[in-house]
Amino acid sequence: MKKILLFSSLCKPKSVLELSLPSWLQQEAEGFTYDILVYNDNKEVDAEKFTEQFAGLHQKVSLLGSLFTDASTYKKHHWTQESVDRIIDIKNRALEISLEHDYDAIFMVDADLVLHPQTLKHLVELEKDFVFEIFWTVFTDQTFAKPNCWDVHSWDYYEAQSILKLKEKGTYQVGAGGACTLLSNKAVRAGVNFSKIKNMPFGGEDRHICTRAEVLGFPIFIDTHLPAFHIYNSDLVKEAQKWFLNGCDPHYFQNWLDDTWESSVIEYQKKSKVIVPNNKIQKIKIALYKAKRSYINYMRYH
Repeated sequence: MKKILLFSSLCKPKSVLELSLPSWLQQEAEGFTYDILVYNDNKEVDAEKFTEQFAGLHQKVSLLGSLFTDASTYKKHHWTQESVDRIIDIKNRALEISLEHDYDAIFMVDADLVLHPQTLKHLVELEKDFVFEIFWTVFTDQTFAKPNCWDVHSWDYYEAQSILKLKEKGTYQVGAGGACTLLSNKAVRAGVNFSKIKNMPFGGEDRHICTRAEVLGFPIFIDTHLPAFHIYNSDLVKEAQKWFLNGCDPHYFQNWLDDTWESSVIEYQKKSKVIVPNNKIQKIKIALYKAKRSYINYMRYH
C-alpha cells in the first residue's frame, strides 16, 4: 500500500491553524496511508502551543525538529530574501525526509489552506508526478481572485483564457504554481527540489522548483475539482470556518468567479499583454512599466 507524507511549515495565527490542521487530519485515504509532519515556525505563542498540543493529541501528526537557532521573521505575505531562503531549507529538508522514509509521494501544503476531505485522495488518483490543487487569492494590489498558477515566470499569463478556463473542473498543464502540491517519489529522487537556481533572479521558491521540474522532464499540472479555501486575510477566518463545517462545497468559489471577475481578468490581461512598440512614446511607456514591475518585485523580496 502506498504511503504519503503531508508536510507543512507553520507560521500563521492560531485562528487559522485551528481550521487548516483539522482539515488535513480529515483527509480520506483509500489505497494509501498518510502521515502528517509539520515544522513549528510560529512566532505567536498561542499558535506555537496549539501546534504542539495538536501534534501531541494525534498519533498521525509529528513535529520536525528545529532547523535554526533564530526565530522566523516572516510577516503576512511579505517575503524577504532571508525568509525565502529559510522556507527553502525547511521544504528541502521535508523532501529529504520523504526519501529517507521511502514515502511514495509528499503532499506539501501551505499553512493557511483549508482542504476538502477528498483532496489528497483525488490527487493521488491522478497519478501525476507534479500536481497541485487550485485555490483562489485576492492579492493586496488587485481586486479580483487569481489562481495559484501561471504560464510564465513571474506570475504572468499568455492570455486571459489561461485563468478563465480554471473555473471549469479539470486537470490542466501549466507553467508553474504550487502551495498545495503532491510530488512523487520519482520526481524528488530525480532532483526536483526548492533550491535556488543561481542564474534566475526569482524570489519565490516555487519558481525554482517548477523550473527544475520542467527541465528534468516532469510536466506541471493544476487540478480544479476540489478547490482549497485560502485564508489569505484574517477577515476570512469565519467564512472559511462556515465553508468547512458545511461540507467544503467545491462550487462555493463560483460565487467569487462571476461576470465581474471575468471582465476584470480580461481587462487585466489586456494591460499586461506583451506589446511590440511601434514608436518612441510606446517604448518609453513600456520601459516605465517594466521599471515599476521591477521595483515592486525588488521591494517584495528585500
